[in-house]
Amino acid sequence: MGSDAVRTRGRITLGIIDDFAILLESLRVWLERNAPDVEVVICASTFRDFATDPSFPPDVTLIGELRHESTTIASRIKACVAAGSQVVIVADDRAVDHHQALQAGAAEALPRKTPMLEIVQSIRRASQRQTPPVRRSAPLQRPRLSPGERQALTFYVQGYSTQQVATAMNVKYETAKTFLRRVRQKYAAVDRAAGKRADLIVRATEDGIL
Repeated sequence: MGSDAVRTRGRITLGIIDDFAILLESLRVWLERNAPDVEVVICASTFRDFATDPSFPPDVTLIGELRHESTTIASRIKACVAAGSQVVIVADDRAVDHHQALQAGAAEALPRKTPMLEIVQSIRRASQRQTPPVRRSAPLQRPRLSPGERQALTFYVQGYSTQQVATAMNVKYETAKTFLRRVRQKYAAVDRAAGKRADLIVRATEDGIL
């Protein structure tokens, strides 16, 4: 039986996020050669690029070290899990708090020097925990956001605090807070969860805002 048959049956789609380009490429090549049941469908160096890729969400997301990322590790994990992708962390504990990552919903958290065979086993275990995302029979209803609301949402889902959103938009704190409150209300009105930052990251990803 050829490798194509192996890929067709029981294939796991994998997305990798890491800001070290050489590591991304080496992981992709190694997996292609040694793990035919794992197909890398996304390689990205920022969460924004990852979440806006047409193949998002993959079955499993492998998150490495993102030294220049504005979104928090907890937000990235929660957004992936909410979208239907299980998360495996591969990073030193000094760079990513493993306990915090597991609390946020990561399936496993491994040290950076973990052998590739062990990482693959972790990916396979995580894929077995996967709950298929809910299939929608009707297209998503997108709320009509004002320019200010859309801009506030864009900053907020990239990890800005409400005060930082206000500063970036050159408006008062209460104005930024109102923009974000209205965004949540408008999404709730079309029956799309937006109570938490992770929810908003998913909403922004689905609507092409992120």
